[in-house]
Amino acid sequence: MYDTWFYIFFWVVSFLLALPVVMLGFVWIILQKPAPQPRGITLEDLEAMLGRVKNQADLENVLEKFLKNFQVFPKDDTDLKRWLSIIAKMASSEHFDIDSVARFGQKLEDANKGIENDIAETVGLALKTRKKR
Repeated sequence: MYDTWFYIFFWVVSFLLALPVVMLGFVWIILQKPAPQPRGITLEDLEAMLGRVKNQADLENVLEKFLKNFQVFPKDDTDLKRWLSIIAKMASSEHFDIDSVARFGQKLEDANKGIENDIAETVGLALKTRKKR
């Protein structure tokens, strides 16, 4: 239909006009800040979630997150008291039956060999001071 030079000229002009748009797109992508990494759950988050527990399903959700992230206490002792207070709050919750509390305490004692006495004392004291259903 047209001469071959027409098509060559058309493709060269199209490429030269599209090149700056593509280059600006790459520059824009490179200059964007990376997406923030999702923040892991902290002991403070667990304490706040534990304060909002209204039923057994909420408590099981908090318990699952606790066991997933903090079943084994980190080696630094900076948050030991907070960690033990969260265990005490969970154990003294009215939505947590006594047999489950005992299994929970035993599971934590088995996972944390260095501080099993502290865990046993915390769970025992929480059960002793717990409100009756």
